[in-house]
Amino acid sequence: MGRQVDSHEQIREMLALAVAGALGPEEEQLVARHLEICAECSDELERWRVLAGGLRRLPTPQPRAVVVERARAQAEARLTEEMEHHWNQVVMLSLVLYAWILTLLTWPLFRLITGGLLARFEPGFNHSWLLFAAFTSLVWATGGVAAVLLGRHRQQEGRMA
Repeated sequence: MGRQVDSHEQIREMLALAVAGALGPEEEQLVARHLEICAECSDELERWRVLAGGLRRLPTPQPRAVVVERARAQAEARLTEEMEHHWNQVVMLSLVLYAWILTLLTWPLFRLITGGLLARFEPGFNHSWLLFAAFTSLVWATGGVAAVLLGRHRQQEGRMA
């Protein structure tokens, strides 16, 4: 008797799922066999069907146009922010890479140009190192200023849009 009660309660819990079509084939067969012998569950299944039919006839609520427009604008703003963030990362990486390439490529050129001149005017090598350090600092500072100006320009564009 206890096993039948457990089975009966399990079937009753599956009735709403059966009406919704959410049961697998084995479970559907189990429910169908139980319904053949249980009038109480058959009545409850019919009540579930009436309820489900009534719910299907209800109109689907539609969001107001203002809500849809606000959600669309927020999604667009978020996408724009993400694209701008990605763009800023690419620009900063490019500027850093540019500064390193410029620094590494200008040293041999600097040595070629000033090496001959400095060797004639000054016997020490320290002066050329000092000039190169100043030149490198100037290149890095210029890159930093360019990055800041580019960032400000992008922010102003974003505010205007």
